[in-house]
Amino acid sequence: MWIEKDALVGVIERICAELDVPYFSCRGYTSQSEMWAASRRLADYMDDGQQPVILHLGDHDPSGKDMTRDITDRLNLFSHGIDVDRLALNMDQIDQYDPPPNPAKITDARAEVYIAEFGKSSWELDALEPSVLSGLVRTAVATMRDDGLWDAAVEEEQTHRDQLHLASRRWQDIAKTLVAS
Repeated sequence: MWIEKDALVGVIERICAELDVPYFSCRGYTSQSEMWAASRRLADYMDDGQQPVILHLGDHDPSGKDMTRDITDRLNLFSHGIDVDRLALNMDQIDQYDPPPNPAKITDARAEVYIAEFGKSSWELDALEPSVLSGLVRTAVATMRDDGLWDAAVEEEQTHRDQLHLASRRWQDIAKTLVAS
């Protein structure tokens, strides 16, 4: 989960932790060195037989829309086959949730192309309710996750928690056994 704004990390961190999804704040356009490092981490997942997907959350404005393209282009420059999907903010979500519009920044180098496609209004990701953002994340992850593998991992974690709890209750006995050996 990559998000354009550092200020919104607090909104997505709880749902990402619950779903065991790593997240990253781009803070605007991501540096070349960070893109390189990310592409190496993602390539390691691919080497392990996984298919990483970046879900990008950004403003619907000239730069915010372009950031998704930029992430895609630069990640694939360093490591091919990484999928980047723009999770939000998209026009269907603007139509559905009706966030307040702002004027598109005409000083942005990408404004002319943006205005030609979307008009003179733009929208901030922050205008969506936190519950809406969490719901978008939850739905997107649910469509990609293998529920059988997820359930097995959750069950294994619970078994380990139960074992640790039992060990903590019988720690004195365990410690005596360790000292004796």
